[in-house]
Amino acid sequence: MSQDKMESTVSYLNMTSLSITKNTESYFSKFGKDDEKKSDGSSFDLNTIHGLVFWDFIALSTGISIDYNIKETFLSTPILLDIRVFSNQDRDNCLFAYLQTGRNIKWSDSFDGNGTSSKLGVGLIFADNEKISYYVDLFKKSKDIELIKHQNEGNYKITAFGLSFGIIF
Repeated sequence: MSQDKMESTVSYLNMTSLSITKNTESYFSKFGKDDEKKSDGSSFDLNTIHGLVFWDFIALSTGISIDYNIKETFLSTPILLDIRVFSNQDRDNCLFAYLQTGRNIKWSDSFDGNGTSSKLGVGLIFADNEKISYYVDLFKKSKDIELIKHQNEGNYKITAFGLSFGIIF
């Protein structure tokens, strides 16, 4: 391998998306598996990550998301850690895969707290010009959150599949 190919390159990455998910909500963790109730719900997420791309195809990022759950209505705000792998070095018109995980923070009475969130997804980037690209991704998400109005019932558990539309600056 030549010396040029072994040199490390680092660049900045900002990806922001709006997601819609179809949830299977299993209600509360203090009930036994036989007592779990299943219901269908949905949610919307606004997600932004900022990070560094190493060797032109691996990104490590941190970010924040605002998640609005519709069935059992609540807002949550996970702080995220994100790792992505891109299929080509210039990240124009390429595929990517990612793993995102985070911990919810409670920063006002309007938001529920304590819990975790994670996503595993794949997507496609469409280059528009040198400064902006768009992307779409499909993902599986899981969330475990303590809801203030149901504290005695344990954490609320959600599994979801979703679709995101986003922009890269």
